[in-house]
Amino acid sequence: MKKLLIQGIHFIGLSGIGWILDFFVYTGLNLISADLVKNNVISSWVGVTFVFFFATRKVFQNHSKIPLKYKYLVYIFYQCILIFFISKLLGVINTVIVKNFEIALILSFSSLLSKILVTPITMILNFFVMKGIVEKL
Repeated sequence: MKKLLIQGIHFIGLSGIGWILDFFVYTGLNLISADLVKNNVISSWVGVTFVFFFATRKVFQNHSKIPLKYKYLVYIFYQCILIFFISKLLGVINTVIVKNFEIALILSFSSLLSKILVTPITMILNFFVMKGIVEKL
C-alpha cells in the first residue's frame, strides 16, 4: 500500500506538469477555435505523451520483456478512447455552465472551467491504467 501511495504522489506531480502543458495548449487552441472536443483531443496528446515518457522512467517499473514502445501504443489506444469520452463530457459540462450561469466572468471562462472539472477523473483513471500497462503487461 505504501508503494502505491508513493507512486500515486509521484504520478500526480508528473501529471500536474503534463496537465499544465495540456492546459496551455488547450487555452491557446480555444483562442483560435470554438470546437472544445477538437481542442481537447489535440491538447491532451501533449500531456499524455509527457506523462507516459516520464512516468515510465520515474514512477513505474517495467520488468517485462515487452518494450515500452508497444506499451505506449496500448496506452495511446486507451487514451484515444478516454479522450473521446472526456472531450464529450467536457462539452456537456461547458453547456451546463453556459446555460445555468449568468455571471459574465464564468461564461467567458466556461471552457477552461470545464477542463479543470474533468481533470481529476482523467488523472485517477490514467494512474491505474498506466500502472497496469507498465507493471502488469
